[in-house]
Order: sequence, then C-alpha cells, then structure tokens
Amino acid sequence: MGLLALVALAGAFAPTAPAAAGGGVPGPLRSGGAAYGSAIPRPDKHPVASLLRVAPREVVAGGALPAIRVRLRERGIARVRARVVVFRLPGSRPVARVQLGWVKPGARVVVRWPAGMALRAGRYVVRVHAKDGRGRVLARSARHPGRARIVVHRAPVAAAVPAPSSPAGPAAPVELLPAPAASPGGPGVFPVAGAFSFGAADARFGAGRPGHIHQGQDILAAGGLPVVAPYAGVVSSTSFQAVGAGEYVVLDAVDGRDYFFAHCTRGSTVVAEGAHVAAGQQLCAVGATGTTDGATHLHFEIWNVGWRVPGGYPIDPLPELRSWCGC
Repeated sequence: MGLLALVALAGAFAPTAPAAAGGGVPGPLRSGGAAYGSAIPRPDKHPVASLLRVAPREVVAGGALPAIRVRLRERGIARVRARVVVFRLPGSRPVARVQLGWVKPGARVVVRWPAGMALRAGRYVVRVHAKDGRGRVLARSARHPGRARIVVHRAPVAAAVPAPSSPAGPAAPVELLPAPAASPGGPGVFPVAGAFSFGAADARFGAGRPGHIHQGQDILAAGGLPVVAPYAGVVSSTSFQAVGAGEYVVLDAVDGRDYFFAHCTRGSTVVAEGAHVAAGQQLCAVGATGTTDGATHLHFEIWNVGWRVPGGYPIDPLPELRSWCGC
C-alpha cells in the first residue's frame, strides 16, 4: 500500500500538457493565436513607398497643381509616420513640406498641397519620407524609389491684339511646350574621357532603326575609355540587356534630367544603384555589349522628366555634347 500511494502522489504532481493540439511548445514569434495554428508575421525591416502617383507629371505655371497619392507598405507594422517634401531642381532646398502624420500601411493617402501653393516654371522632385515606431526609415530601390518628377512649363503668352490701324492677319501660334533647351545645371562634363568622334548620320538622334528610331547619340571611342557623369546625381539603375543596350547605367542628375549610358564593357560598371556620384566621376567603360555592329562606342541619351517614366521623353543630345566639348 505504501508503494501504491507513492505512485499516486507522483502522478498528482506531474506537469499537464498544454491545451494546444499535440502539446508542443510555441515556436519563435508565435503566441496567443499560435495555439490555433496561426503565426505572428515577422515585421519588414523598413517601410517602402509601394505607390507614389503624381498626375499629371507636366503642368503649366499658374494652373492646377498635380494630384499626389501615396501608399506605404511595411508588413507587421501598424502605423508609419510619413511626410512628402517637394524640391525645385537644381538644389536641395524644399519648396513645400506636407506632414501626413501616422498612416496605416496599405492605405492610400491623398496629399493636400499647402493652401495658396504655386509652382513657378522649372523642374521639381516629389519625395516621400517615412519612419516607423522603431526608427526604421524608408527603403528606396529602383522599383520603389519613393520619388517622382514634375515639370512646370511657363504659361503661354497671349498673342498681342493688333492696333486698329494695322491690317488684320492670322494670330501667331503659341507653343505650350518650349523647344528642348540647354541643361539648367550649366555646362556639363563630356561623358567620354578620351579621343572620340560623333560618327555618321546613322549615329544621330532620330536615325532609323528596325521598329523604332535612335533615341540618343553614339560617341565612337576606343574600348575601355572611362564613361563619366556629366553632372552630379544619383545612380538610379544599372543592368545588362543582352539584346539591346548591353551593360548600361542610368543617372538621375541634379539638373532634373536623366542620363542613359549604354553598350559599356561587360563588368566595367563601378557604381551601384543608389550611389551618389560627382560630375566627372567614372560610371563604366566604353564597350560594344548588347546589339551593336561591333564598333566600340557609347550610346548616350538625355531624358526630360525621367528615363522611361510616364511623361518622360528623350531629346537630341548632340547640341549639349558639342557645347560640353567645345567642338
């Protein structure tokens, strides 16, 4: 009887299994609902601007300002503090700040411009800033840069009304969009550091190509010569396109335009996406990668508004290139 009593007493103090099925111990980041098979997701490391929509990207000074919509993403975080800042290019001095306060990730937010706000003619950058409760700031990438461009054109000048003594005639047409002008950043650095030529007519902007037109200027030069930044800026993209541009770099420059450098030597790119570069700093080297006739050269493009973004468009680089080299 003494032995049976001892066994019964030991059973009375044995630990009981958890109520959850299987009696297992919850794993990492599991509590509460873990007993029912649901796990708490691991939070993202940083907030991301999954949407920054500016429409339209081109407006006229004195007219309506574009609509701005923002959506942030950060899994596992309940709220993120955000603001939108607008800069006029070139330069980094804000012309407008809009505090969005604490916003819920996944919710679309309509940005309200400050009362009485007006933008004069020029180029602008709209940039989203965000910080979560842990102090983690917005992560930027080529896919989700968290910034967008606005171009504000001068208002068209009304045609003068002729004096009564003047003979009646047709009014002179008024252009809404000005012809491409020199960079607002002033003279730039020629993009090839070495001897070069501009080639023949097929190397020019607008020359015919199968299914499209040439959107840049070819600069013929020896392979391996440094390709450098015309202006300071941020590298927005680096990649390789086997059929087409080959190894290429895209620079988002401080003058408000994007610059595209293609057919670089394979593996010669010395900058990474998001890198800040100075005018004259090397980006890659002259090559003949991608679709070319085999002759080493730099394919060079200048884009107003932005490279291959809504509202962006290329312009003829040759006048700029000639002014930079004085040739």
